[in-house]
Amino acid sequence: MIEKALELLRQGRIIFIHDSDNRENEVDAVIRADHVTPSVITWMRKNAGGLICFVTEDSIGRQLGLDFMSDVLRKIGFNGLVKRPGYGDDPAFSIYVNHVKTTTGIRDRDRALTITRLADVIKMISEGKVMDARKVFYEEFYAPGHVPILLGRIGRRFGHTELSLILSKMAEIPPALVIVEMLSDDGGALSKDIVKKIASELGTALISGGEIVDEAGGVELFKRINLNNNIFK
Repeated sequence: MIEKALELLRQGRIIFIHDSDNRENEVDAVIRADHVTPSVITWMRKNAGGLICFVTEDSIGRQLGLDFMSDVLRKIGFNGLVKRPGYGDDPAFSIYVNHVKTTTGIRDRDRALTITRLADVIKMISEGKVMDARKVFYEEFYAPGHVPILLGRIGRRFGHTELSLILSKMAEIPPALVIVEMLSDDGGALSKDIVKKIASELGTALISGGEIVDEAGGVELFKRINLNNNIFK
């Protein structure tokens, strides 16, 4: 199933990732950012319902001058507001942005434009064009906006942000993705079984965090990083 998911990701198709029963126990829809269109955003908004986020690596974000929002809040004196969620690690959120050519920023075509242009910026950095990327980023985007940027801490955190980035490395595509939680109409998360049916209907794949980790290196991977017993907590 991993190979199918990687091929679908390369093709710009939506895939689904379940993190772990012991973590958020949620499924996210995932797609590479450079293949996002307004219709993709519409599908995510109507069929997923969670927060539509842009994902890249923390090392790349720092080359753009970005930091984790939790660290920014600590630095400006809001320590009391910075708490870890129940799953145990700091969130991956950085800032929220809009592209300057958007209307309000929230419309489907607006978010698609913001996301695909962010993907262009990340591709520039991946190609070593850091100064060009920074120029585009600071000239073409403004904050606050409607697209949250998540910075993944690969090897130090194992949320959907990092799991999707591990897949991007395995697929050999740029580390620029979009993720969104699959939510149910009863106020909770959509179950794995229901998402599995959706994946089957769409001809795509649902894979678990454990499968991704195993394929990426399994136990040997965790011997090289500092994790406390349960990797998903």
